[in-house]
Amino acid sequence: KGQEWTNSTGWVGEYNSHCEWHGIECNDEGQVIKLTLGNGGLSGRISGAIGDLRMLQTVDLRDNDLKGSIPSEIGHLLNLTSLILSFNKITGTVPPEIANLPKLELLHLHNNRLQGTVPRLALKGQTKSSFITDCGSPSEFDSPLDCPDCTMCCNSRQECDAKESQADFGHIASFFIGSIALFAVFTALSKAIYDFICSQNQKKPPIQNELHSIGRDSAYSFFLSSNVTAWVLALAVLATQTL
Repeated sequence: KGQEWTNSTGWVGEYNSHCEWHGIECNDEGQVIKLTLGNGGLSGRISGAIGDLRMLQTVDLRDNDLKGSIPSEIGHLLNLTSLILSFNKITGTVPPEIANLPKLELLHLHNNRLQGTVPRLALKGQTKSSFITDCGSPSEFDSPLDCPDCTMCCNSRQECDAKESQADFGHIASFFIGSIALFAVFTALSKAIYDFICSQNQKKPPIQNELHSIGRDSAYSFFLSSNVTAWVLALAVLATQTL
């Protein structure tokens, strides 16, 4: 704790239950499931003993004066869904053990002094504010924190931008290029089929009886045409109906 600790209710008592301490929530078995001490004037380091609280679901220590590194024992908290350590003075790197958290849905590490690479996370962010770190530019270091799975990046000016727009552009570009390639293959295939049929029926005009049987307004009447575009349209209709 620090001298500025704003609410130490229960923490300094000798005989009261830890479940009655400010910022602590327990389950029916008396196991700690939430540690919520944000904006509490805390200072010091995060102890590795936090890894012994195996039922922890939420750790919220935002907006304090915490220093040192994130303990690797954080990877023992397999029930953890929220880890909020933003707006502190935490240094070092993000421990690789954080990738061992299969239920982690919220990770806020921004406005610290972390460097290196954030490990790949087990879950993908569900919202723009799911996973936030100092992965934006400009950075206080030579290069910003590398976070492949982050949904939002903050910079040294405390400006934060969602990474979703970059991902969406990549998906749209991939879809567009794929569509063009698919159309080119489909057109080439249609032309090949058309050329083959024409070679088998050279100079044989369409028969009016065939048009009457198929129907002049039917898309299948395009198969009797000598126009490549008509063949492409006919094959597209046929492909759609078979899906």
